Amino acid sequence: MKPLHTEILRALLYYDIWHYPLTARELFAFLPVNSMTFEDFVRNIEVNGPGANVFVEDGHYFVRGKSPAIVQQRGEKERHARHLWNWARLSMHIIKRFPFVRGVFVSGDLSKNATNRNSDVDFFIVTEPNRLWITRSLLILFKKTILLNRKKFFCLNYFATTDHLALDGQNIFLATEIAHLKPLYNSELFARYLEANRWIADYFPNFNVQHLPLPKTNNRQSIIQKFFEMLFSLVPAGKLDNYLLHRMKGVWARRYPEYDENTREKIFRCTKYESRAYVGNFEEKILALYEQRLREFGVMN
Repeated sequence: MKPLHTEILRALLYYDIWHYPLTARELFAFLPVNSMTFEDFVRNIEVNGPGANVFVEDGHYFVRGKSPAIVQQRGEKERHARHLWNWARLSMHIIKRFPFVRGVFVSGDLSKNATNRNSDVDFFIVTEPNRLWITRSLLILFKKTILLNRKKFFCLNYFATTDHLALDGQNIFLATEIAHLKPLYNSELFARYLEANRWIADYFPNFNVQHLPLPKTNNRQSIIQKFFEMLFSLVPAGKLDNYLLHRMKGVWARRYPEYDENTREKIFRCTKYESRAYVGNFEEKILALYEQRLREFGVMN
């Protein structure tokens, strides 16, 4: 295969895991090489084609083995996502009022507009340093009591602090999640987050966040939040945060005894600056599926 055809296929195979075709602009943004402009990229495809294993339907590209109906299915996912975005904005207005919340971003299926009836609204929440576990505990308590533990529109799977925005790990799964992240509260912090994770350019050198649609972002801090934070100034909040961190580590250990400590720490990240839970080792499963697809099509590195 010609080099560009190989890289096109490599990009499409990752999204093929979700049965999600890409437009030319998206394909260029997630191409693993940077050797031309978008206009040159489109002209190259028009002259040489996208490759023997790649098909195009109504401006969308997908790999051999998929039906053209996959394009229609993407449209259905996008229509469903528009409904979920309304719920995401409502949830954001609740979350931003909790103590020490500094940013609210959307991740997961909704960030890619690739949702279905089983999709949740996944939130990535950035907090004040040394207050992550207080914030997380209050939000989880709200979900379990007021929302009766329903996570459909209130899935809290990732937290980080403003002083540690760069991810420790680096792979195509994490790079893709960062690239698709959507800000709902605090656009300035979102820009800082992308700057702190500029390493995603190693995977997507053509990526520019402005080339993907972004939702309207709320930037106003809540007066209610300021009041609650004043109350926490009356207690040893730092010690409380440490206590909640160690308590959560114990919860994960009791809930998932089948994992050894190293595996559990990888799946359920519990540190002063990060809380991340991918139950079922989702990240490793996706990376394994991607490697399998690359091997099937003969495009391993």
